[in-house]
Amino acid sequence: MRRCGIDPVTPFAIDCPVQIAFGAGSAAALPDFVQHPVIFVQGSSGAASDPVLAMLGDVAQVIRCAGEPSVASINAALDALDGIAVQTVVACGGGSVLDTGKVLAVLAGSGMRLTEDFGQIDPALLERRANVRLIALPTTAGTGAEVTKNAVLDVPSLGTKLSIRGRALFPDHALVDPDLMAGAPRSVALHAGLDAVTQLIEAHTSVVATPFTRALTAQALPEALGALRTVVTGDVAGWPAMAWASLASGVALANGGLGAAHGLAAVLGARLGAPHGALCGRLLVPVMRANAGARGVEHCAAEVAAVFAPVENGDALSGLAAWIDAQGLPRLADFGATGDGLPELARLGSVASSSQKNAVPLSIETYEAILKAAL
Repeated sequence: MRRCGIDPVTPFAIDCPVQIAFGAGSAAALPDFVQHPVIFVQGSSGAASDPVLAMLGDVAQVIRCAGEPSVASINAALDALDGIAVQTVVACGGGSVLDTGKVLAVLAGSGMRLTEDFGQIDPALLERRANVRLIALPTTAGTGAEVTKNAVLDVPSLGTKLSIRGRALFPDHALVDPDLMAGAPRSVALHAGLDAVTQLIEAHTSVVATPFTRALTAQALPEALGALRTVVTGDVAGWPAMAWASLASGVALANGGLGAAHGLAAVLGARLGAPHGALCGRLLVPVMRANAGARGVEHCAAEVAAVFAPVENGDALSGLAAWIDAQGLPRLADFGATGDGLPELARLGSVASSSQKNAVPLSIETYEAILKAAL
């Protein structure tokens, strides 16, 4: 007998040890959680994070992130922290800032420097952070990194991005304040928002999705699609829904995985130096079309069609595809991709970690077709 509408499922766990405060004004609680000395990690402009920095008064060191984190940038930041008995890391920014803060909180005071072989990191270090509090305040609605236990780093010699994973990377506190996001430039709002939408869809359709993750994604996706249309016009009314979409997608992916769009984006981001969210947005529709028939895909396509009306004689995703083009989202060729390089990118994308949890297994030829559609 079915009860509560839940089909028999493989047993699963729910893991989110982060203490979350959500809503407008939630960032104001930050001073209550810090212990000094404090390290503050922010983006290069500081536009959204400077007011948060001002709340803290004296900090021991400010680390500014010029771009997505890499082995080199993490080691440079660790060098800057030498001699500081770090008690709290506050990371206030987009996904790259949060990932940087997560790694620094784990390695600060350890004397370690990263190599390109993350396997050399002591597993015990990644499972329990040593006396350093970590507080995350996202200023973009995209990655949900404030509630995940991984950090994505560029590894240039391997031509891809890899994740450092472990419970020590979970923040202690996530203060998710839509007011911090409202000033995002249009391109950031678009790229990050497409990332959040892609994460909701891929977490919903992932082969390891659970009733818990699907409940989160199914609730958040419709409002996220509508809010995405709103925030790119500069209307701040959509930011609470986008902030929730990002947070929900982070919890869902941490407990249920992603899919081929993120697998390919990891490879393309490292090879092309392109923004992660822009890549996910450009790959979303081709991947959903390749996944047609898999569990959950039809539901997500119907939600997309309800917000982005299909074009004449187009499929359920055609309206979203047309809207993405109308926003001027770059294609892969705009970032330097060429047809000659697609077979190798397809091969690498097919074995990426996120691709292993895609809604259905896809052939390398299908990965290549996805890339051609996005080229």
